[in-house]
Amino acid sequence: MAVRIHHVNIRTRDLEGTIAFYTEAVGLTNGYRPNFNFPGAWLYDVAEPVVHVNLVPHEPDRSQNAFDHVAFAFDALDPVLARLDRLKIPYGGLKAVPGSDLRQCFVIDPNGVTVELQGP
Repeated sequence: MAVRIHHVNIRTRDLEGTIAFYTEAVGLTNGYRPNFNFPGAWLYDVAEPVVHVNLVPHEPDRSQNAFDHVAFAFDALDPVLARLDRLKIPYGGLKAVPGSDLRQCFVIDPNGVTVELQGP
């Protein structure tokens, strides 16, 4: 049986800022979301809704959260870095992944979630 990650879910008090980060910086698209009884968004990588965002009334409690980061892979990292520079989104840790042709860097989304961006 094949197993794959279906999506990540992010709780936020800044729905519009979170949507903007993942669409503008990461390159996902805001798409169809079922009519749940709470506000949110589903952000797509082509046809798959890979990031679900829920608007919450209070700042999420990170004190007991073991989640470290979410990673997105790109066919080429340079256009992503150029987009981050254009949007004035700081990134750090740009380095080669040992034993591969990949590079990676890290950004922080509007909710404090660490996002890894990687590609050749």
